Amino acid sequence: MKKNEDINRRFIAYMANLIYYNSINYDKKRRMKDNRFPLMLDNNENQESALLTVFDSESVPPNLKDHITDQLLHQAYESLPAQQQMILSFAYVQKLNDKEIAKILGGSQQNISKHRLKALAKLRWLITKG
Repeated sequence: MKKNEDINRRFIAYMANLIYYNSINYDKKRRMKDNRFPLMLDNNENQESALLTVFDSESVPPNLKDHITDQLLHQAYESLPAQQQMILSFAYVQKLNDKEIAKILGGSQQNISKHRLKALAKLRWLITKG
């Protein structure tokens, strides 16, 4: 009888610790996710429709060249290929990550990242040269 009580006590203690530490880990992961992605909304249709009514997509020009005010940077941007211009516009105006851009353009995330970095390097080179 003593042995069964000891096994039950140990099992209950094990389960209590398991629940306690899993709840702490869950809270840490949730807090980390909330800190990393503060602007992402849940897939709640009510929130999405409310967001769409407040956000007017026509007010923000979708092309990055419409946001550039520096003449030298504008000329450098115009010298980029159309695909690199689109990638930069998606990344910096619409604030999409490489994975989302790859889904839109039908490429791989690595290829999009390579083109984005290549475009930025070319812009940097043209600006410092000019």
